[in-house]
Amino acid sequence: MINLKEITKELSIPEDRLIKEALKTYLDRKLLEIESEIFKLHKKWGVNSIEELNKLAEEGKISEEEALDDYFLLDNLETEREKILKALRKIDE
Repeated sequence: MINLKEITKELSIPEDRLIKEALKTYLDRKLLEIESEIFKLHKKWGVNSIEELNKLAEEGKISEEEALDDYFLLDNLETEREKILKALRKIDE
């Protein structure tokens, strides 16, 4: 198990600062991964948002069945992105 007190003492960093910076780094990395997946889905369907993907399906320009899995994936990714952005804002307060 990691002994945080030892590490912070060795590095001369306050424990709360190390935790805050580590959490921010982790969340930044997760945000980058999620935004990369969102970008891939936007590019795949030629859209800039989930709303545009939905509109294409409603207009019959793409098959709803064909886009359904990606629609739900995109929706989940966007929800996760919002959660991470909210957590990052809290960290920066």
